[in-house]
Amino acid sequence: MLRTGKTYTNVYQVKAYFKDKTIIKYFIDQYDAIDFRDTVDAHYPLKVTFEKGVYPVSTFIINCWNVVMDHRFNPLKNIPDLQVRHLVLQILAWMWCIIFSMWIGSYFVMGISMVAHVLLLAGIVVTVGTFEVSRTNPSFFLRNDGYHSTSRTRQHMWINGKKVKLDPNDPGGEHE
Repeated sequence: MLRTGKTYTNVYQVKAYFKDKTIIKYFIDQYDAIDFRDTVDAHYPLKVTFEKGVYPVSTFIINCWNVVMDHRFNPLKNIPDLQVRHLVLQILAWMWCIIFSMWIGSYFVMGISMVAHVLLLAGIVVTVGTFEVSRTNPSFFLRNDGYHSTSRTRQHMWINGKKVKLDPNDPGGEHE
């Protein structure tokens, strides 16, 4: 329920206190708040609080954004393949580009808006994917046996115009 000023009433706040961080989420629907509390409780926090009260609009708007745009919270989370989720989100973005350009009355705006959405969402997906891979599998960015410079990965070097084969057991590097 909306009140005058910059606050909402009848908003539920769920706080989860972990060893290294605190997660705070706001919900209008009590059952969504309960579901989130149960989900976060499964990750063994030190403490979880569940409160009903009046909270700032800005925090509520951020949570609304997450419910729509964050694939971990919106209904797209049920699609197992992350790339398919991205495709569906991209199609929805194009649909909204078309709707808003029709509303404004300019097809020129539609083209610019579609290109901007493609670039923005693709950049976000590549960044999130890179961060996720570096978090879950940091060795992905290295060869199986450790660091190698470009010339070491080819297992040879060119010295004075002659190809010199390198020892395969020597991991090499730039300063050996």
